[in-house]
Amino acid sequence: MSDGAVRYLPPLVGFDEGTRGTVTNHRMREVTEQVAQRGIWNSGLLTEVRDLFDSLAPGWTATRDHPARNAPLLDALDRGGVEGRTVVELGAGTCISSRALVGRFDCYLAADLSPVMLAHAVDGAPPLLCADASRLPLADGVVDVFILQNMLLFPAEVDRCLASGGALVWVNSRGPETPIHLSTPDVLASLEAASGPAWRALASTVGEATWAVVRRA
Repeated sequence: MSDGAVRYLPPLVGFDEGTRGTVTNHRMREVTEQVAQRGIWNSGLLTEVRDLFDSLAPGWTATRDHPARNAPLLDALDRGGVEGRTVVELGAGTCISSRALVGRFDCYLAADLSPVMLAHAVDGAPPLLCADASRLPLADGVVDVFILQNMLLFPAEVDRCLASGGALVWVNSRGPETPIHLSTPDVLASLEAASGPAWRALASTVGEATWAVVRRA
């Protein structure tokens, strides 16, 4: 990755959820790094992650649906110049973001590993797909935009499915404190290790949240 691969835009004032202390030792931080950086993903990890989010699903919307929830994502789409017809949100959970995205794109699909999360999807959610993001039931190069908010990164599969000129939108809603977190340079390095060609990114912050819009160079 070249030194100029990431261009940082000025930060915006945004919503902070308050200090909760470091989560660098959170189990999902370890899983995130294993998946993205070492390519470790197996039936045991799949079951562990699915069971965790199945257990969190009943209270997910009530504890996370606040007016500023989508501000970092919308800023990434706007200042990152993200356009496209077909959009897939991986790790969509209960589809809290769908109310800001449905109608913005021609085709928007919400995918999650947890069937219980999708069963608790908010009213007005888009078409739902319960799938393992390491093996998506999608053809090569059909996705114009991938949206991943606090979601595990499977770099080889993102590269396979992403259209030429497409974009990956990466959001960590609590910045470095997010349990499922990768820095923008780490996202680029993971993609380059999996696919070979160079990648570049625009990145910024909204309050404590960080975002990056990543494209092939």
